[in-house]
Amino acid sequence: MACYIEVLAQDSTAQQRFTGYVMTEMNYGHRHGQEHPTLTDFPHLLANATLALGKGWSAVAEVEYERFRSEGVWINNFRSNYTTNKLYINKQWSEALNVKAGIIDIPVGTTNSGGPALTIYDPLSESTLMPMTWHEGGAAVWGRHGNVHYEVGAYVYPSAPLKHSRLLGAATRVGIEPLNGLDLSLSGFYGSAKEGMGQRDNPNLIEYDHAFHAAFDFTYLAHGWTIDGQLVASNTHDNKAAGLEAGYDLATCLGLPAFSIIPFARYDGYFHVSNIFCNKWTAGLNTSLPLGFTLKAEAAWMNPSNAKHTTMADISIGWQHEF
Repeated sequence: MACYIEVLAQDSTAQQRFTGYVMTEMNYGHRHGQEHPTLTDFPHLLANATLALGKGWSAVAEVEYERFRSEGVWINNFRSNYTTNKLYINKQWSEALNVKAGIIDIPVGTTNSGGPALTIYDPLSESTLMPMTWHEGGAAVWGRHGNVHYEVGAYVYPSAPLKHSRLLGAATRVGIEPLNGLDLSLSGFYGSAKEGMGQRDNPNLIEYDHAFHAAFDFTYLAHGWTIDGQLVASNTHDNKAAGLEAGYDLATCLGLPAFSIIPFARYDGYFHVSNIFCNKWTAGLNTSLPLGFTLKAEAAWMNPSNAKHTTMADISIGWQHEF
């Protein structure tokens, strides 16, 4: 009996040392009035794992593969579809003091900080101005003390030989939680847009050796509500953007703890100094079902000032498992 208890304890310890999740989904969309109106996103795979190494040390990895069919063709280049979002070592001395180094996130804005996003794809307000799932090689100091959290990081663009590597930039994020469920945060990045994800996402920014992105965002997650908003500014083409979404979990009042049923509405807008702007309104449903399944559906209307307006509809079916 003692041996059996010891084995259970060892299994429990092993489970605590290794945690993570896997996610997969298939998305299908329609863009009214376009020459190739259908958009297919399959497969979309995401795997995240954290390994506790003891004495405050841990290793974190996250990889993602996403394949699109747009403009009538599949994007079959593996390098374009695959990314290592995170791959770093973290040392924790206390909740208030952590240091991580490797491939780390750049926490500017809501989405890049792992905040809520009820829409199927990244919010237009943030994705227009800066990379999403933004990550680079570097190191950061981060932590939380009371209701205040912070992160300060420096990032490099590696090359071979390593002595030719260049400093890419620096970022910071500071937030406070004045009320239960409410987070208010300021974040910013200063550096080069000639290398790294800034260049890969938007080659037109090659002239920006001194790029600056700043964001204020808030999140409220309490009493069944999911409400978040963003104000983003960038000196790259003098763009500014704003986003706001709100949803309420009907499962809260229906007494369905195994479900999440969130109808939501969202507004996104971006604005250029030359009076070029775009407004987008989205309404949808974001649900989580038993056994890890998810179902999302949304319809949107986008009205850019320099092109015809577009109506679109998307549906997503997914599955997620935590371990």
